Amino acid sequence: MSLADAVVLPGPVRISTRTAQLGGRAAPGSPFGTAETTRREVVVQLNASQQAQVKVGNKAQITLPDNRVTGGRISRIGTVATQGKDGSATVPVYLSLDKPADAGTLGAAPVRVQITTAGVKNALIVPVTSLIGAGAGYAVERVGAGGRETVPVKLGLFDDAAGMVQVTGDLRAGDRVVVPST
Repeated sequence: MSLADAVVLPGPVRISTRTAQLGGRAAPGSPFGTAETTRREVVVQLNASQQAQVKVGNKAQITLPDNRVTGGRISRIGTVATQGKDGSATVPVYLSLDKPADAGTLGAAPVRVQITTAGVKNALIVPVTSLIGAGAGYAVERVGAGGRETVPVKLGLFDDAAGMVQVTGDLRAGDRVVVPST
């Protein structure tokens, strides 16, 4: 046996499946099984049309099966698209956990992932449901000592998960805006 007959991997791996039969014949090129990394990572099948929106290093929030939330970052983005269950093309996006111990002993589990692709510091935000149409733009109704008044606003980034939107206009932090009741 020469060194060329062995596979050397760049770190520890876990053998996830064994395809070779105990006592079976070994032949060059025949698989013995599959190996996977021992690093805790999350793999998301992202719609290929959204691939340009994510970048290595983007932060993410990962909700674990027990509803605990842990942080992570995109560590790499796949380059080969495959057909998803709904027929759309997907690419794998790999996320590393900020605190790998948060995953406990899980080897594989369903998780929810929210990837942050843009952000603004010190943004003034309002609930999306507070927006009202105002001509060609938007406004909110501010409630003050003198009653309600309509304040035109320009929209910025949306936080789909929280149902909030960044606004600029004649509003200040602490202003109360009207939100429809449910």
